[in-house]
Amino acid sequence: MKAVGAGTVLAALGGTAVVGGRDDTAGGRAADGDVLQQEAAVHTVQTVISAPSTNPERPADFYYQPTGLAVQPGDVLRFEFVTPDHNVVSYHPAFGMRRRVPLGVTAVSSPLLGFRPESIPGDMVDPPAPVGGEEPTGTATGTPTETAVPDGNVGETAIATATATEGAGTPDGDAGGPVPDHWLLALDEPGVYDFLCSPHEHFGMAMRVVVGDETETPFETEDPEALPEPRVGPVGLARVTLTDSALAPENIVDQGTVQWSALESVQDDGDEGTATATAEAETEAPGGNVGETAVDTETDG
Repeated sequence: MKAVGAGTVLAALGGTAVVGGRDDTAGGRAADGDVLQQEAAVHTVQTVISAPSTNPERPADFYYQPTGLAVQPGDVLRFEFVTPDHNVVSYHPAFGMRRRVPLGVTAVSSPLLGFRPESIPGDMVDPPAPVGGEEPTGTATGTPTETAVPDGNVGETAIATATATEGAGTPDGDAGGPVPDHWLLALDEPGVYDFLCSPHEHFGMAMRVVVGDETETPFETEDPEALPEPRVGPVGLARVTLTDSALAPENIVDQGTVQWSALESVQDDGDEGTATATAEAETEAPGGNVGETAVDTETDG
């Protein structure tokens, strides 16, 4: 699929459509080659690394902000890589995992992304710090400015205006500093979607998006004991993240957004070992369930 800039997001009819790129690119087409356009809301999600860690099993906290997000069908997620070397991957049978997205939705995976190479000073040794040294909020941006819609295309697909704020995502708001890459994902099918960061899933970097009001799932959301074995199910501390009560689909819909700091597993309540113990306990594979769990990977279409 052709790379698309911040001014345009394209989605094919139904299911999930993915586009990505840099702010200096423009244009793009849906998978079938047709340019189909319609306005949609854009929600910003940032990739974050912060210290000190809230769990002794990881050197720092690795997370998406927000970690839980409620959107409407056709809305667009704009992932901003304000810390480098992350990606966005769906839990999907195509990747050998139990499906944690609605039936019929295709697998998605972004490349590993970070700061735009051309925006990083040549003498910089270490990656730049997060925005202003403070935790990004990653709140929804709301409905973008109006975009002209070609005749006959209204209601058929999703297109959004993702307006980049000058200097946003750069250290101290300096428009001349390193600029985060971004990746755009349009979600059309109502239901619950779980995503992971491949390099940091073990450290708990996973998130949940609820599209529309459909909160029922064929997979567990709050019961760690019901999780399938690792790799068919979530790995490491992602198992703790995705079964946190704050990420219950009903709570996400009720709250709209759930920040990382709202998760019970990262609360500074003196029970640091709880999340670690849970993750370690869940690494044990349930006896005799390997084949049965793997079979639970529905065939799309």
